[in-house]
Amino acid sequence: MDHLTWRFAAILSALISTSALMGASLYEESVLDLVWPRRPDIVRPIEGGANRKLFWIPADLIAIICLAAATLAAWPVTGTRNAVLVGVGLYAINVVVTVAYFVPELLKVERNGTEPDAASSRIWVRRNRWRGVIFICITVALSIALARLFGAS
Repeated sequence: MDHLTWRFAAILSALISTSALMGASLYEESVLDLVWPRRPDIVRPIEGGANRKLFWIPADLIAIICLAAATLAAWPVTGTRNAVLVGVGLYAINVVVTVAYFVPELLKVERNGTEPDAASSRIWVRRNRWRGVIFICITVALSIALARLFGAS
């Protein structure tokens, strides 16, 4: 496999994996997040609700591996590297915020439940919309990286 093919495959895999996360985030926002403040049981696996961990943990691990490979592959090509690093940086911000705020808050609801229409649930949903925006920006950055890869070759 030549260098261009390797670089293309690595960046494309990062784009595909983060695009899947973007799609899942947008689905979560448009389906689950519209309902769960009124029906907290829908996000409590113990009550038959969605178990978000079954998707997000493996999907995030795959994205991290793909982003690491994309970073290595793009490193020698300055414009491509910069675009990939923007995507990686945005992804890192998303992970830090998710681990520091979103996961602990959601775990509280999963474990302890919450009252329907609790203010904390509505705040969580409102803030969660920004994660979708970040994923869209990651997708744009990695798309630009691919374009720059072929512009540089």
